[in-house]
Amino acid sequence: MATGVIAAPAAASAGRTQYGWLFGTEVMPERGAELQTWVDEQNGRDPGNIHWTTWGFTALVGVTDQLELSLPIEFLWRDSDATEPSFTFREFGIEARYRFVSSDPVDAPAFAPLARVAVHRDVTVRDLIEVEADFVASTTTPSGSVHALVDLGVTVGITPDDQQYVLRPGAGVSFKAVGDLRLGAEVFAQINLDSSTRSWAAAGPNLAWSHGRFWLSAAFGIGVYHVETAPRVQWGIAF
Repeated sequence: MATGVIAAPAAASAGRTQYGWLFGTEVMPERGAELQTWVDEQNGRDPGNIHWTTWGFTALVGVTDQLELSLPIEFLWRDSDATEPSFTFREFGIEARYRFVSSDPVDAPAFAPLARVAVHRDVTVRDLIEVEADFVASTTTPSGSVHALVDLGVTVGITPDDQQYVLRPGAGVSFKAVGDLRLGAEVFAQINLDSSTRSWAAAGPNLAWSHGRFWLSAAFGIGVYHVETAPRVQWGIAF
């Protein structure tokens, strides 16, 4: 059994986005660079009343105006009714994101699809490799006041003896509020195809704010299935 996928949350980890748990469809411009960090939680997950807090950060670089590479690492704090609290360096990896249409403000279409592929090395389970893939699509009104997005992802945990598959569907909407502040809502789920672990889902409000080269996004997921709360905040600064 690929226990590393069970032991820690599958979550978005790189790329500028207007959502908390969902990948965006923006990428860095060619030769652009950005540092990004995020913190997320899964509180009261069944079974065992599990609590997770993940802290991660990554460096991103624009290879072309449509292709972006990143090198993320993550740390994990974990607690449950059955285990003592622990904090550990969980994983590192490499990710590629490709936007299929132009990012130029003049030429960019309203509909923007993006593909993401990632390979992560689990540090706590030494023979586990996690492979992730996402297809993300967004659409924006001509004025930019409304932004909607769908994120369909899958994680495959691979060991010499087994594979485990986790689906990660999500969707959200973001509305321009005041200035560079945006408000909206999103829903996110982790569906474990291995019956030995429980799936979970959350929905709730989100916000996004940008100021020059700095940006921030956050969501407060309220549990609708096998989790109490799932908040997430991420921010980045471009160079």
